[in-house]
Amino acid sequence: MDHSYYTSRLEALAARLAALDPRIERARQAVRRLETEQVPAGATAAARATQLSAARTMAATLENRNRQLRIAEAALRAELAAS
Repeated sequence: MDHSYYTSRLEALAARLAALDPRIERARQAVRRLETEQVPAGATAAARATQLSAARTMAATLENRNRQLRIAEAALRAELAAS
């Protein structure tokens, strides 16, 4: 394949990774905030536990997506080097 294809795909992946980094950081901050926040027992605590679970899931999902994009980037770089 043409080198321009690989370079354009690498640029697109780099842009996606750059856009993902602040989202991951915000998700991590939300998890830290929810973990340290004190709430009264009862319904409020149950709601907070649900929010914390959702925040952890979002952070894990974003981190997994970041990992997938980095793997794709490495594979493209390897293909570019081989061609």
